[in-house]
Amino acid sequence: MSNNNRPSPIVRVQGVRNRTKTGKRTRKPARQAAIYFAFGRDARSHADQVPEQQRGQWLGPGGEIYSHEAALTWTQEAAKNHEYTFQALLSVPHGRLTPHDYGEALERAGILQDWRLMVHNDTAYSHAHVLFFRDKRIEKEQYLRWQAAVREALAVREQQRLSEPEAVQNLSEELGRAMPEVELA
Repeated sequence: MSNNNRPSPIVRVQGVRNRTKTGKRTRKPARQAAIYFAFGRDARSHADQVPEQQRGQWLGPGGEIYSHEAALTWTQEAAKNHEYTFQALLSVPHGRLTPHDYGEALERAGILQDWRLMVHNDTAYSHAHVLFFRDKRIEKEQYLRWQAAVREALAVREQQRLSEPEAVQNLSEELGRAMPEVELA
């Protein structure tokens, strides 16, 4: 991991049971998450009128790119066939990673057989939202190993991206805009 006191990449996961309060199967939480990942907060309140501008592209295992419609269909089928929907947030503090960078980190860490992710590079921090499905929760020890492996892979890739000449220039320009110099009296 980073040895120069840089913040570590963030890897968080939350799960929700694909059941209503009465115990019936539901795809609604998974569908809402997919729409939110693709189009943002405004799309959640207008789920039937999805905006045309996606915030990124959907990516799955092996670097396969999916349309929003294909990702949404996969999401709804997977939610119907599994007990839990899991949403992961992967974020790096300094670099701008590609969907393939995040996907590679997931694949190196193992555990997840099938997933879809959407990267957002339109915020202060590069991050990816990941959807995956399982019939059981991940055991704590297994989750902690997976989380550490994903963090390590993201930290390595972020460091590689930051060492690229173009990335260093872009980061300097972004920091200059975000933190303008102020003269002290």
